[in-house]
Amino acid sequence: MARPESSSSGGAGPGGAPAVPRRDLAAAFEEQAARVVAIVHRTPRDGAAAHAAQIFREAACRTVALADAVPERSVLAQALGEAGLSLVPARDLRPTRRADGGISWAKLGVAETGSTLLHSTSEDRRVELCVDVHLVLLAGGALVPTLDAAFAALRAIGARPPAYASLVSGPSRSADIERQLTIGVHGPRALHVLLLEDGS
Repeated sequence: MARPESSSSGGAGPGGAPAVPRRDLAAAFEEQAARVVAIVHRTPRDGAAAHAAQIFREAACRTVALADAVPERSVLAQALGEAGLSLVPARDLRPTRRADGGISWAKLGVAETGSTLLHSTSEDRRVELCVDVHLVLLAGGALVPTLDAAFAALRAIGARPPAYASLVSGPSRSADIERQLTIGVHGPRALHVLLLEDGS
C-alpha cells in the first residue's frame, strides 16, 4: 500500500487535501492513543529491540510471544533472551495458556483515533489476544491521518481471504450491566506502541 504524502510546506495530499506533516501525524497519534490508555514510545528502528525488552522488564513480564509478521524477529528474540525473557511460540497460546507479553507488527496507525491496524495470520492473532502486555511495532512512515485510509486497507485485506484484521485502540475493555469498566478481561490489560522514527 502506498504511503501517504507528507510535507511541512502545506503541499497537497491524496484527493487534493492539504498534506499533514509527518511530525504532526506522530503528535496527533500519540495524543489520541493516550486518550484510549495506550502508551506510545518513540524510538529509532535500531533501538526497537532494546526498548521492547525494557518495556517488558518494567512490566515484570517473564514470557513473551513474537508474531511471525514482525520484521527482524531474530534481533528481537536475541534482545529478549538477553533480558532474561523466555519466548513462547504463538501457536502454543490459548485463552487458558497466555504469555505475559506479546509483540505484533502494525500495517498502519491512524492519527485521528490513536488506533493501529493489525493484519494477522490465525497464529499471530493469538499474540494480540492471549497476552497481558501487548507491544505493537509501528513504522513512522505508516501513519495516516484518518480512518478512511484504514478502511481502504481493510477492504484490500478482505479481498484476499483468509485474512484476520483488527483496528486496535487501547487495551481490552469490558463493562457490566452497570457500566463498570474492567481492563484486560478478554485480551491485553496494557497496550504499548513503539513508533519507529527513522522515516521508514
